[in-house]
Amino acid sequence: MLASTTMALAWALLTLAGGAFAFYLAAIAATWHHVRRRPDRAPEASLPPVSLLKPLKGLEDSLDTNLRSFFTQDYPAPFELIFSATDARDPGLARARALAAEHPDVDARFVVSDASYGLNPKVANLAGALPHARYDLVHQSDANVRIPPRYLRDIVGEMLAARASMLTSPVIGVGEASRGAAMENLQLSAFIAPAMCLALHVARITCVCGKSMLFRRSELEQDFGGLGAVRNVLCEDFVLGERYKAAGRRLVLSVTPVENVNRDCGIDRFLERHGRWLKMRATLHAPAFVADILSNPVALAALAVLASGFDLTVTLAALTLTSAKAAADHLAVRLTRAPIAPRYAWLAPVKDLLLLPLWMSAVFGRTVTWRGQRLRFGKNTELVPLEAPSGPPAHLEQAPDPR
Repeated sequence: MLASTTMALAWALLTLAGGAFAFYLAAIAATWHHVRRRPDRAPEASLPPVSLLKPLKGLEDSLDTNLRSFFTQDYPAPFELIFSATDARDPGLARARALAAEHPDVDARFVVSDASYGLNPKVANLAGALPHARYDLVHQSDANVRIPPRYLRDIVGEMLAARASMLTSPVIGVGEASRGAAMENLQLSAFIAPAMCLALHVARITCVCGKSMLFRRSELEQDFGGLGAVRNVLCEDFVLGERYKAAGRRLVLSVTPVENVNRDCGIDRFLERHGRWLKMRATLHAPAFVADILSNPVALAALAVLASGFDLTVTLAALTLTSAKAAADHLAVRLTRAPIAPRYAWLAPVKDLLLLPLWMSAVFGRTVTWRGQRLRFGKNTELVPLEAPSGPPAHLEQAPDPR
């Protein structure tokens, strides 16, 4: 009786795995459709000036190349770069100053932000930069993001033509030179980006990602409480997007992806980051959190093998499904970037298997250690400190301009 029950469970899990794979193929189709669209764009003569905010924290992978892609934007209107860090001695800030000296034709300024502004260090960093923006149209992006030369021209034209309040982009991972970085880039390019495209084209949901956000400063501050409204929220990008949608504002997912550069990180960083993200999703939207495991055919197939006691037929079916998913991963990657190097190809199913214990931990766990501080997630990723921060608070000041 027990054997028949466990075999029934195994086949049920295999059926779910097959459904998850079909769902994934739909996400790949949605990605193919999305990145090949030719959206309307506003005339170039009408494009307004833009302030680009770049919060910095240390030396990210390929930082010089990433930042240089913002200095060299082909944009027909004025734009400025505002670099911020919560420490005046931050090496990332020093690199940004050196690049500014190489590009004297680009308006670049440097700000030291108040680290004690809120529990979300990225928001605290941005809060120091935003008041120095000269222009109402603002683009924020992370230091590990790299963009093509026409990116600013394309996204501003796309947002204006759509008469939208906010624009975001699909995120892909590039630059891998280690196993951890390859896993990170596979997850971004073969899961996160397709999930964003599927949500848009099937459910009509625009998922906002803080890797690249274009918005109007006046609208954010007057209608949504500014950055102060999300200073203690970890997933501030998603929460802001939901507030814009609840207010009836239009959001746009650009057809142009941004590149999140991951080069040398270890597997431990991959596990830490995605463990944190899964805990965030568990507090943001329980159905979406459940959908995470139901959209992982490799994990479901592995559970089926365990439930069957390594039955040969179930194991062969699971291996076939796992191989098909790995091939589909690499197809998804090639829709938006160069293929993953062959030496990393085998990591696709390994990455999916590693996500299973992370998901199980997130079912009950709500505590993370982020940048040296232990925090607990409340509703909508509201952050609650579990211990008092050490050291005196920093104070907002403008760093001296090297020019």
